Amino acid sequence: MQSTSRKPFKPVYLLFTFVTLICIIWAKRLAIAGVDNEVIIIGNVLLFALAMLTLYMHTKAAKNSNPNVLVRSIMGAMLLKMMVVGTTAIIYVLVAKQNRNLPAIFVLMGLYLVYLVIEVKVALQLNKKEPADGRN
Repeated sequence: MQSTSRKPFKPVYLLFTFVTLICIIWAKRLAIAGVDNEVIIIGNVLLFALAMLTLYMHTKAAKNSNPNVLVRSIMGAMLLKMMVVGTTAIIYVLVAKQNRNLPAIFVLMGLYLVYLVIEVKVALQLNKKEPADGRN
């Protein structure tokens, strides 16, 4: 029972680990390419935390007998992520001013999309696998 509760989170763990290892192992290559790996690592931690929170929301919503709860959970999670990520990006640009790293911002935009795809895919799998009211 415990392994099935952790299963939806596995792709997010793997993506987080992969991106973090790439930033650590290829730090010199990223620096040569003009990408600040510290910005990517901090952004990846933020995206990981948001993904874990939203997947928790989805797993909780999938157990509800009302199918609309999962849809509202997905929409609410997307709105939450967009607001947090957008606010964080604006704060970063305002604080860093001329020292901002645009390549790292673009990498994080791509990572946001990857986390979003994983989240929606897992949410749809949860909707298929867990009929809450016992119907097939």
